[in-house]
Amino acid sequence: MFFLLFTKKMTNFGVNMKTVSIVIPVYNRANLVPRTLKTVVEQTYRPLQVILVDNMSTDDSLVVLNQFKIDNNAPDFEVIVSQEKMHTASATRNHGMEFATGDYLMFFDSDDLMERRLVQKYVDAFESSPQRVDIVICRRNLVNDIGEKKAMPIYKKDIIANHILHSVLATQAFCARREFIKNIEWNNSILQWDDFEYGLRLLLAKPVVGYLEGKPRVDVIFGGADSITGTNFSVNHGKWEIALRAMVLDIKNSSLLNKQRYYDLLYYRLLVLAAQYEREGHSEYAKPAAQKAYSVLNRKWRYRKVMPRLFKRIVHGKRGSARIARLLIK
Repeated sequence: MFFLLFTKKMTNFGVNMKTVSIVIPVYNRANLVPRTLKTVVEQTYRPLQVILVDNMSTDDSLVVLNQFKIDNNAPDFEVIVSQEKMHTASATRNHGMEFATGDYLMFFDSDDLMERRLVQKYVDAFESSPQRVDIVICRRNLVNDIGEKKAMPIYKKDIIANHILHSVLATQAFCARREFIKNIEWNNSILQWDDFEYGLRLLLAKPVVGYLEGKPRVDVIFGGADSITGTNFSVNHGKWEIALRAMVLDIKNSSLLNKQRYYDLLYYRLLVLAAQYEREGHSEYAKPAAQKAYSVLNRKWRYRKVMPRLFKRIVHGKRGSARIARLLIK
């Protein structure tokens, strides 16, 4: 069940203000995480609980986090610093969730940026809703390495399909009611696209979903090889496929109707991945991934004609293929 929220202005003054917990995993971000933490401190909403989990960094990240706690810990701004030895973003976020005591819980990455009223808008959305909302989604800007921003749309209809196509519930794009999310752990075996898989499981739990209208309130900075998750597809060959296989099992174990449609959407995403490998000059990775995708998708004649064309569009950097796929896969 999904519900569109129109938020109204609220104040931070009153009785029994809701606490928001923010979990931020950190790995070798000593030079970048201060910028992110500055946007957290500048949030207009209080009380906040900020949980910083170092993933055994080899630089001065832990020193930076501990200094941040010394400088900013306060009754209405609790800062917790911990470490997680298992080197995955999922394990680090699960570790952070163990400390969370807030009414609402959000995750954030250590190099991305929050607009100063992000948390306030989230709380307004939860508190002003005429029905109990479990998750609120916000718009994001994708920011490239030269600072150019691309505003991402919000998809309100057919949300599970759109999540498979567009990663609607990316790490930085939502806040959840902690009572709803606390027993849904991140999958520690997934090394890439962990939030992609996690977001699917959240949606399969049938939350009531709300949306922040208006401008994007998060800047998502393209990461690099030193991040926990990374961004280069070929470098992380094989790891993306693990997430997709897990998502196929998630669908299989769900109560969804027309499961084959969602399988087809996931195999389309595998075809997209194959096209990314090809774009990066790694046909040796692209070919088996594409063959696996076609082995499922080619059972329908309309797929046999269109999917190879979509593959070529993606390889050549043309946009709009996901929209075509959504219309095709019904």
